[in-house]
Amino acid sequence: MPDGRGIVFAPDRHLGRYLIRKTGRDMVLWPGTCQVHEIFSEKRIVQLKLQHPEAKVIAHPECDDRVLALADHIGSTSSLLKFALEDESQAFIVATEPGIIHQMQKGAPHKQYYSAPVEGACVSCAECPHMRLNTLEKLYLCLRDQRPEVTVAPEVQERALRAINRMLELS
Repeated sequence: MPDGRGIVFAPDRHLGRYLIRKTGRDMVLWPGTCQVHEIFSEKRIVQLKLQHPEAKVIAHPECDDRVLALADHIGSTSSLLKFALEDESQAFIVATEPGIIHQMQKGAPHKQYYSAPVEGACVSCAECPHMRLNTLEKLYLCLRDQRPEVTVAPEVQERALRAINRMLELS
């Protein structure tokens, strides 16, 4: 990006690649990934799909391109939930953190939901240990006490606000 005004996309390179394909924008991708979305197994999803050929694969865009290539629907958590509840299919292979399956089962208990398998034999590896650190109690205390406080230098605040306003203009 010759003018020095390029877009650096963070924190997930897979999501960034997906957005580049969708928007055509040129971006520098931060090399980070979500450890859960990184370990879904393309081979094992294909095997599960062979066992359940009627199942549609739905995935978060943070998944690797090989997993996204198998997906019938790619979207945010709310998009995956809406798709699973509204689509006529009666079975879904869900390639994201498996906590969403509970919501799907509540909304459409007559349908079948399968967690996308991961590499190796680990069954609970698709559960994000970091998401489990967030609780309603911690959120309540954070809002009530306004802690922990994050401080940012004024010049960084100004540049960040410009970037946020620019993103909002583009959306």
